[in-house]
Amino acid sequence: MSSVSLRPHLIPTALVLICVWLTGCSKPLSDEQLQRSRQMPAWFEDAKLGIFIHWGPASVPAFAAGPPLAAGELEEVLLHGGARKELPYVEWYLYALGREGSDTALYHQRNYGDASYDVFGEQFEQRVAQDWDADAWAQFFDSSGARYVVLVTKHHDGYTLWPSDVENPHKSGWGSQQDLVGELAHAVRARGMRYGTYYSTGLDWSFKLVSEGDLVRDVMRSAPGGEDYADYTFDHMRELIDRYQPDVLWADIGYPSRGRQGELLDYYYAKVPEGVVNDRWGGVDVLGRIAEIPGAATVMKWLARVLVALESDPLRDDPARVGFKTAEYDSLPGIAPFKWETTRGLGGSFAFNAAETAQDMLSGAELVRFVADTVAKNGNVLINVGPDSHGSIPEIQQAPLLALGRWLKVNGEAIYGTQPWQRYRNLVGRELRYTRNEDALYAIVFGEAGDVLTIENPGVEWDALEVLGATVNDVSRSADSLAISLDPALDGPAAVVKFTLR
Repeated sequence: MSSVSLRPHLIPTALVLICVWLTGCSKPLSDEQLQRSRQMPAWFEDAKLGIFIHWGPASVPAFAAGPPLAAGELEEVLLHGGARKELPYVEWYLYALGREGSDTALYHQRNYGDASYDVFGEQFEQRVAQDWDADAWAQFFDSSGARYVVLVTKHHDGYTLWPSDVENPHKSGWGSQQDLVGELAHAVRARGMRYGTYYSTGLDWSFKLVSEGDLVRDVMRSAPGGEDYADYTFDHMRELIDRYQPDVLWADIGYPSRGRQGELLDYYYAKVPEGVVNDRWGGVDVLGRIAEIPGAATVMKWLARVLVALESDPLRDDPARVGFKTAEYDSLPGIAPFKWETTRGLGGSFAFNAAETAQDMLSGAELVRFVADTVAKNGNVLINVGPDSHGSIPEIQQAPLLALGRWLKVNGEAIYGTQPWQRYRNLVGRELRYTRNEDALYAIVFGEAGDVLTIENPGVEWDALEVLGATVNDVSRSADSLAISLDPALDGPAAVVKFTLR
């Protein structure tokens, strides 16, 4: 996955921009199919909060080199020759392991000797069979306030979390014999949540892995371009659709250019009429063939720098975009005229990193703020958990999500089923975010409210004013501000002022 505080989803954005420029390979759909992919059902518009789960063989070593990426660092690494050679993402363990002398390779040698990555698949399956409880996960996700759950069913290492009938031609038995995908689907839906499946469509290191240290070039060259992988991906995706009817079909790092994308999406929508897809469907494997030409990767990175720099308005819609727009460890600068979703880990990695501490996690207050800011800008939040290899979600990840859930129990009407207002934030005074529905305007005010909450006057005509979770004793109103006297005083991560509109 991508990184902290940079342009939305930089790796695939840069690659897809090059793909469009050089080959036109990112438009395999008809206009009708493209428009269908961009239609968002009411449930997805209203849900606002989902849980992402990265879990698999890499959760056994649970190691990633270095601290979380700083703001802008991934762009420096990818496009400007930054010094860091390894991503701090546990799910990329196999990629880093392939580089001789890497921190990951040295860690692996110290702890596992000459054992191959394959042993982690065996250990993962054994531990999960002994200890995992799908119902406990579903109960926790429900308590966090999530309305949908997206499980990584196959990440870049190619290991499947369901017993597939589609045989991997390169690694026999490389997948769980326990139907983890199906068990979680049943548990999640039993609690009224929607269920989606992530699948690494563009990369599968059991087919091809290039790990020479230039991340962009390695990703492009690792994207399998043969008909065998295109058919394998198509068949896997159809199998996921047939067995689990995923409400979200979440692709990553592109889709095979020979993979019959239009046929797949037609099949999906016929089976799941209210299904949604994200925007990561460009044919990155085409770039891999170009990247094999000496010097071509350098030219493509230069072109990516130019194209990313020219992408001056992230709020401008791209009519060629498939599905909803995806941002990663990032936000948008204002209210988007299109549906989007931002995803990030609670810490610096998606899969479980044993070295992370509570200090590396978002706090409950930070998570509330992240959700409110995103929803005010017409987005959904897909917040990631990284369970350990036994299937336990660490307490340091549970704490901020449970804090969010407690806040949503009181204030959820300001989040679920809302839309952006005419502006997303305050113009003066205390920082807040606005959302609305047909009857009310909500001001989500960050920080402790105390016993007197003073905010800007939004300038709307209202019949009633409430503060959710408290009694309003008095309101002092001026042209510029409102001073709201409360009982009891509120000390949570954010207070919600509800204006019932006239």
